Amino acid sequence: MRDNTVVIGFGTKGRSAIQTVCSTGLKQEQVVVVDPSAKAVDAATAEGYAGVMGDATRSDVLKQAELHRARQIIVAPQRDDTAVLVTLTARQLNRSAKIVAAVREEENAPLLKQSGADAVITSASAAGRLLGLSVLSPAAGMVMEDLIQQGSGLDLVERPVARAEVGKRTRETDDLVVSVVRGHRVLGYDDPAVGTLQLTDRLITIVRASPGAQITSDNRPLQRD
Repeated sequence: MRDNTVVIGFGTKGRSAIQTVCSTGLKQEQVVVVDPSAKAVDAATAEGYAGVMGDATRSDVLKQAELHRARQIIVAPQRDDTAVLVTLTARQLNRSAKIVAAVREEENAPLLKQSGADAVITSASAAGRLLGLSVLSPAAGMVMEDLIQQGSGLDLVERPVARAEVGKRTRETDDLVVSVVRGHRVLGYDDPAVGTLQLTDRLITIVRASPGAQITSDNRPLQRD
């Protein structure tokens, strides 16, 4: 297996992450789930994913999951200390893969970054912010919930700048642009540093999800026949 996606932990976070990436066109057979629970691995294989039972902090278990050949790795165990050890081991085995990790407590996020994670999601803080937003504005909370559910209602997607958009400003594109990714910087749509769009830019946009549509490798909607 090559260019696979390895998911550590098949709990609520891991399962939801897999559903999201698969909704963008990733095939189930390209996903490998690693979990210490035989019941969780059985559930993963029943849904069409490959499964490896074992301690994901051990390099031999991760090698069995072909993590060294993976293109992306999702770290979503139950404990923050486990997430740190898994991320550290995964980065040692695979220097080029994109690693996204989840932690419960925000104070542990820097440890994940230092261990090699490209992005860290703090589940407790994210849930708390969504709760607070929903209290202040139930409608705004509904919109945010819609945005994080890929494939229904509104979708938040990243895509390259089209040639026809080069030289234009963000407000002149057909999509609702939220941010511009330029090099290693993420700029707000109204940041004066954006100026006009460049061919090497990538856009974070909000689009209407089309029923039955997939997202291509460039995150463009692709309508099924």
